[in-house]
Amino acid sequence: MIKGKIIDLVPATLDDRQKVYDWCFCSETTLSHSGPPDYPDVPIPTAEEFFADYAPYFFTGAAPQDGQGFMIVHKGEPVGFISHCSFHLKPRKAELDIWLSSEANCGKGYGSDAIAALAGHLEKSLGMEECLMRPSHKNERAIRSYKKAGFEESLAPPDDYLKDEYLSVYGAGDYGADATALLIRRHPCLNH
Repeated sequence: MIKGKIIDLVPATLDDRQKVYDWCFCSETTLSHSGPPDYPDVPIPTAEEFFADYAPYFFTGAAPQDGQGFMIVHKGEPVGFISHCSFHLKPRKAELDIWLSSEANCGKGYGSDAIAALAGHLEKSLGMEECLMRPSHKNERAIRSYKKAGFEESLAPPDDYLKDEYLSVYGAGDYGADATALLIRRHPCLNH
């Protein structure tokens, strides 16, 4: 378990996959990142597509160097999900993704605390030097939360952080090159 200031991060299990999918793509929070009306070019995946993208190791902890998912828990209750992955990135970099279970859990600091806790853990346990997050420019609430967790907006080109073989797949981000924001948190020892 990873402890934040107000949340705990508990490794996700295979039994959590459907719940995690439902929170992301079948709740009122979905409107802030996927599907119409604001994101007509970002279709909502089926559960099968999601499970194919989020490989089992995200829910088993079998390959933490490639990625892992965690349930965000507040006072014993799961309130969201956060993950990191690195398989597509240059060494010592990790990309984080997060969503909360409902609008009722937004705006309470759970997200920014979870992001800061996971980034700090990755810096210490896996030697990550940079953590990335790539939301839509439109998702101002997410960007504010990421900044509270120590991330800063960056104009770095995709070839600064992606492995060459993944540039064509992930270079434009989920929202397209012009609509995807890049936020980076550098390990504190690198910020002099």
